[in-house]
Amino acid sequence: MYDADEDIQYDEDDDEITPDLWQEACWIVISSYFDEKGLVRQQLDSFDEFIQMSVQRIVEDAPPIDLQAEAQHATGEVEEPPRYLLKFEQIYLSKPTHWERDGAPSPMMPNEARLRNLTYSAPLYVDITKTVIKEGEDQLQTQHQKTFIGKIPIMLRSTYCLLNGLTDRDLCE
Repeated sequence: MYDADEDIQYDEDDDEITPDLWQEACWIVISSYFDEKGLVRQQLDSFDEFIQMSVQRIVEDAPPIDLQAEAQHATGEVEEPPRYLLKFEQIYLSKPTHWERDGAPSPMMPNEARLRNLTYSAPLYVDITKTVIKEGEDQLQTQHQKTFIGKIPIMLRSTYCLLNGLTDRDLCE
């Protein structure tokens, strides 16, 4: 029977690692990493971290949106238009969903998205604080809870995928 250790000669007095021994050690580490993690684990972890942490951080770091129309010059007094400040706060990501033609939402599985030529995505909602500032008046703040702002594509097998946590048997069904 062939033994790979017989091909490698170890010199007890030599502290240097030979290039062949170094390369073999590297391949052992690489192989064990992929045996444990698989090929796509790094991408899945990166996607999950982006959704769980980075999107919220981006929203928190964004300054309020400041909107003000130009004053309309009509006959008579010129009234200063109100200023609107929009501050995005907490985000919420729902499960992947598709809205049918009648407006009814339904969960979307990846296979359905593929067969219907749809993007496998989840709706993103955000809490918005709107502040209206009119000259000579108190500021008026209004909270808008869970306002739909768009969809985010969902990576298959990520923690946000509807297939996450299913056994191989469940996946076949």
